[in-house]
Amino acid sequence: MIRKHIILTLACLFSGFLLPAQSGDKSAETIIRENSAAFSLNLVAGDIDAIVEAYTDDAKIFPNGSDILRGSEAIRRYWTPGSDRKGKTVYHHITQEEISVTGSEAYDWGYYEGRTRNEDGTETPWKGKYVIVWKETAPAEWKIYLDIWNRVPNE
Repeated sequence: MIRKHIILTLACLFSGFLLPAQSGDKSAETIIRENSAAFSLNLVAGDIDAIVEAYTDDAKIFPNGSDILRGSEAIRRYWTPGSDRKGKTVYHHITQEEISVTGSEAYDWGYYEGRTRNEDGTETPWKGKYVIVWKETAPAEWKIYLDIWNRVPNE
């Protein structure tokens, strides 16, 4: 009886090392999915601070038809509505096709779509494809390091 108790105790102790994280722990993939959804919500809400916070301090973005923009201040300028960005984003959605995590780095790729409300009240739909490289900047904290996207024609 004692031997069964010892074996059961050891099995319980070691199972924590061998099994995947418990349901209370979020996987990197789950956190990345949540961060992507939050990015869309923040873009629609116009929360520029939250958008910039989604990126690492040394992040780079590769907007369609533009030079590479480097660092938080350049990213802030890009996402801040101004004369070069007409209208307001009223819808944004990301569809992730694949997420791959290796250690403290990950990537995901897929499609995005959205709508912009123009000054005259009409809305313009748009969509495209993207690739994002993520970095784990602290335990269970994933931020965008590289963000590249380009539009595809609307059907």
